[in-house]
Amino acid sequence: MQKPLSGKNIVLGVTGAVAAYKSVYLLRLLVKAGASVQVIGTQNSLNFIGRATWESLSGKVPLFDTFETKDPSHIGHIMLAQDVDAIVVAPATANIIAKTACGIADDLLSTVLCAATVPVLFAPGMNTAMYENPANLNNIKTVSGRNGFHFIEPGTGELACGTSGKGRMAEPGDILKKLTDILIPASNGIRWLVTGGATREYLDPVRFITNGSSGKTGLSIAKEASKRGGDVTFIGINVEEPDHCAFRFIKTVSTAETAGRVKELSKDTDILIMSAAVADFSPEKSSSKIKKGDGPLTLQLHRTEDILKSTIPLMKKSSVRIGFAAETDNLVENSTKKLREKELDMIVANLVSKEHDPFGSDINTVIIIERSGTLKLENMDKKELAEIIADKAVKIYMEKNEK
Repeated sequence: MQKPLSGKNIVLGVTGAVAAYKSVYLLRLLVKAGASVQVIGTQNSLNFIGRATWESLSGKVPLFDTFETKDPSHIGHIMLAQDVDAIVVAPATANIIAKTACGIADDLLSTVLCAATVPVLFAPGMNTAMYENPANLNNIKTVSGRNGFHFIEPGTGELACGTSGKGRMAEPGDILKKLTDILIPASNGIRWLVTGGATREYLDPVRFITNGSSGKTGLSIAKEASKRGGDVTFIGINVEEPDHCAFRFIKTVSTAETAGRVKELSKDTDILIMSAAVADFSPEKSSSKIKKGDGPLTLQLHRTEDILKSTIPLMKKSSVRIGFAAETDNLVENSTKKLREKELDMIVANLVSKEHDPFGSDINTVIIIERSGTLKLENMDKKELAEIIADKAVKIYMEKNEK
């Protein structure tokens, strides 16, 4: 049975409203859908549902205090706000919505929401008069206008206070569906082909020539492409397949093998991003292990196929072509030359020096070169860099296809 949220890490924020009992069922649905759930709540929420219930259903100790932490080496509220896939606040009281609107951070949940950089979904649950209060409606408008913040409309019906009207927290199944739609958007039909990692060119059965590329940037770009609703294929060159990836994963080893797969797939690709570090030369491979001798060893190197150039006649003119460059000097000049020769729409240029080694690092300094100009990004987290590259790729695609 397919689990739509498999591999997703979710924070379930619970506040002091009677609808908290519905969040117990929501927690069960999230876990059943494959998510790993960390419950955090306000002190008032404990008046409705106790710690033991949350812990037994989530398998994790629920958190209610700002200074509680799962890992002493990390700041708790930052980790909960940014190292997860989404935050769901259910029920969301008028109080927590108002705090979020004003940026107030006076308990664990409000602090997490203040620091959130991931999608946040609010499921309001309150009395009709409170929900329809102009201040509350204005706060909802303020929060929903922020990037990444979402609301699911409350229902209309009998309320805990004995009255009837709008304010019932949405049903857990509807909240789960809304969250799934946010995290896994329907495909927009754009077909992506992304490469990452470093090729291995074997000298003999046990030794090979390679470089330090880890494939982190390529994987991050593939993840960002998937978030944008793309049909994504990632060619990981000597990169291990991540758990629960939301895209097609193909593993290759050598430049020749990678070239074959890229050329095969590029014909139907709308956006090609070649972030992999591919060898320009390959040695003549010995069928047996080369034995150590007293004298020097001479290797016969042959030029490998230029993968990006080879795809020029295979791809549609309306497709987007993005390459990467690693240079030790004349960065802009050499990269701009590659941009023209390989008919690229954009190239991401890395300067490799003694002071700056982008291989394997989580941060990078690059110059993005387009035909319209350049953009320098310094000390950029590779995940943030991937977001920028993916956004630019979509923008170029829309412009080329007049969408």
